[in-house]
Amino acid sequence: MIPERALIERQLDTIFASEDFVSAPKMRSLLRYLVDATLAGDAERLKGYTIGVDVFERSAEFDPGTDPIVRVQAGRLRKLLETYYRTSGRDDPVRIEIPRGGYTVSLLTGHAQPEADQAGTGNETDPVEAVLEMSRPWARAGHFPLLLLAAGSVLALLLFFGIRSFDRAGAPAEIGTQAADPAPVSDAITLAILPFTDMSRDTSNASFADGLTDALTTALARAKSISLASRTSAFQYREATDLRRVGRELGVRFIVEGAMQRHGEQIRINVQLIDAETDAHIWAQEFNRVLGNEFAVQSELVTTLAAELRPQLYNAFKRTMRGRPARPETAWQLYMRSTWVPGEARNSLAWEKERVAFATRAVNLDPNLGQAHSVLADKLAYLATVDPPSDTDEARTSAQLHARRALDLAASDADVLFNLSIHYWHSGRIAESLEATRRTLELDPNHVLARFLVMAVPYTCSQAPQGVIDSLLAFDANLSPDNPVRWLTWHWISLLYLNTGDFTRALEASRRSDQVFRTPNTTYLLAALLVQNGETQEAIEKIANQGENWPNLDARHYADVTIRRRCKDAPRAEFIHRIFSALADAIDANRRGG
Repeated sequence: MIPERALIERQLDTIFASEDFVSAPKMRSLLRYLVDATLAGDAERLKGYTIGVDVFERSAEFDPGTDPIVRVQAGRLRKLLETYYRTSGRDDPVRIEIPRGGYTVSLLTGHAQPEADQAGTGNETDPVEAVLEMSRPWARAGHFPLLLLAAGSVLALLLFFGIRSFDRAGAPAEIGTQAADPAPVSDAITLAILPFTDMSRDTSNASFADGLTDALTTALARAKSISLASRTSAFQYREATDLRRVGRELGVRFIVEGAMQRHGEQIRINVQLIDAETDAHIWAQEFNRVLGNEFAVQSELVTTLAAELRPQLYNAFKRTMRGRPARPETAWQLYMRSTWVPGEARNSLAWEKERVAFATRAVNLDPNLGQAHSVLADKLAYLATVDPPSDTDEARTSAQLHARRALDLAASDADVLFNLSIHYWHSGRIAESLEATRRTLELDPNHVLARFLVMAVPYTCSQAPQGVIDSLLAFDANLSPDNPVRWLTWHWISLLYLNTGDFTRALEASRRSDQVFRTPNTTYLLAALLVQNGETQEAIEKIANQGENWPNLDARHYADVTIRRRCKDAPRAEFIHRIFSALADAIDANRRGG
């Protein structure tokens, strides 16, 4: 019997929870990588060089002929699997093996004979390798076939799940197309916004509090990843005291509750985000405003609250997914795990590649999930800018195909449009990035990063008027001090100051960004500004420290390839290139001196 994908996922979960694997994260990562690459039909990922770079984070100069890490670790993994299936896994329904002589996995039914017991196959051409080789043109064109492999007398079977795919010209071709099911309710972020309590002595303020609740509900309902309890249902729980019970009865995991006090023209809004299952406070903030035009104040408060709540809510949901018992994940859950949300990201190449793996698994499970395609478009384009081994024609083409697919499948999802806006920006298509950002705001006017970037993106490689910079500064000042997007706002403010030649303010803003979060982009900018400020040694140290998480950093590639691609012939392109070239020169000089 051929194992189904769901059985394979359950089998991996069981293996990863076993005694030998639970304490071996690299073995888990390697096995997951090999299984995903085999199922995706991606022969390139099943080569020693690619595995060394992707899994073991070797540099672009990695030579599997002289560095045996992949062969050694694959051998270790092979032995761990053999031991597992001789002991606790002997009765498992699916058997995962790595035949000697390659890195392609065999996926067998539990009663199939192990490789060592099979006769007559030693010198024959590996049918799996032959199938994968035939599938490579499909993979390069953006197709996503799932390979389910069986051993025994059947050499190989290739099954195509119902997917829509693109031919080389990009025209849609139907192959057993099936409509994608909507995300199950259990996959969504379930939320209820309870009516804000008016704690003022004057009961006439209740309408303002109710209006604020209604407007916030409408704002958050625009996010397709959030499943909101209806206003009618939520308003039954005015001044509720047992939020666990409210969560159970409304069928939601998260609850927003708030209270309003008014004194004269002063109002104070206290808002809390609560995990209804644990009754734990996830986030709380106080907002003070002066009433003038009540509708204008209410509108501004809703925009601010949405900006604060969404990243907190997404991050809380991701934490609940990590805390769930091991079980096969749905395509939507994998998509949610793949998304980047300010505040929960990790600054490392390994973390970013894990997001790519999550999104790839989501697409393999549901090729019609446009949201996952948008993540792959974003991530592949991003890695091409900051990780030189990831900057290949194939990767960039794949990113473009994923972007096209995302637009075909989910053009009305604001999060998808925002991912595509970032994809275009990383690809140096600034006009398209701006257009996608504007479309994001049409779909979700309260999207916090789109609201900021729609002002900043046009000046990526040109000089921004002081009024634009002032608006960006005011935007940042209106965010809560702990809002996780602030590293990005300060990074962009620094970038625009650099474009004007104001290195002092640019450095100040870049240092503020660096205190909150770091990425290769932010580190390159900070280091380049330090060089301009005569602090070359600190710049070199910043790059060296970042290299611990991003082993392939190359300031010369960033200056000559990434900046050139991003800016092209923009007004300040040459000026910006000189700034980053000076950083690369300083690093080269330091190496020669060392």
